[in-house]
Amino acid sequence: MSTTILVIDDDQEILDILKLLLNLEKYNVLTAPNGMTGLSLARENNPAMIILDLNLPDIDGQQICKIIRSELDVPILILSARDNVSDKVVCLEYGADDYMTKPFENIELIARVKAILRRAEKTVPAYEDENGENTVFHHMNIDRSNRQVFIKGDKVNLTPKEYDILLYFIEKAGQVLSRDTIVNDIWGKNSIYSWSRSLDVHIKNLRQKVEINPKNPDIIKTVSGVGYKIRK
Repeated sequence: MSTTILVIDDDQEILDILKLLLNLEKYNVLTAPNGMTGLSLARENNPAMIILDLNLPDIDGQQICKIIRSELDVPILILSARDNVSDKVVCLEYGADDYMTKPFENIELIARVKAILRRAEKTVPAYEDENGENTVFHHMNIDRSNRQVFIKGDKVNLTPKEYDILLYFIEKAGQVLSRDTIVNDIWGKNSIYSWSRSLDVHIKNLRQKVEINPKNPDIIKTVSGVGYKIRK
């Protein structure tokens, strides 16, 4: 079965070009000319990836990104003429996986799409029980089959990326990890997360949700001048 990619853009020429390019790479392509149509298609089809413009006629693409990320665990590539840093940072903090500006080179776009899909296929290993379904780490119980985390029986509402970071940290428990290492391992070497502070925002939010005392974290430790370490 072909991998399905949803493209949300109000420029019909862009939709036609992307559909042609992606079809040539054997991807199945859905297109939407506005945000609400795109949101409906995303919910109905659960695509493998979404390419999203920001300047949509009905709702700003940043809000669509935020809504999709709260509902679906799907990679999002922002493709927009808006090239200022603030837009890029906001989109990353809302959960986008990558950001490209228009006009774009066809070969680079396809390379980015393939790289994002490869990363999305990877699973992050963690300490497992004998059935490989549950992980107990400190005061957290992690249901890996459903990507859910519980503390004292209560479900913790993590975003997909916060969940990925938490499992990554559990796998690396006891190691000192630089920010660059974390970004490269989770998002890839070419990610624009490498220059933004969005990783730190993700970790700050994660601490608020899983630490007993977020102001004095006991599990996710900051290593000054280097990065982070998670306590075994």
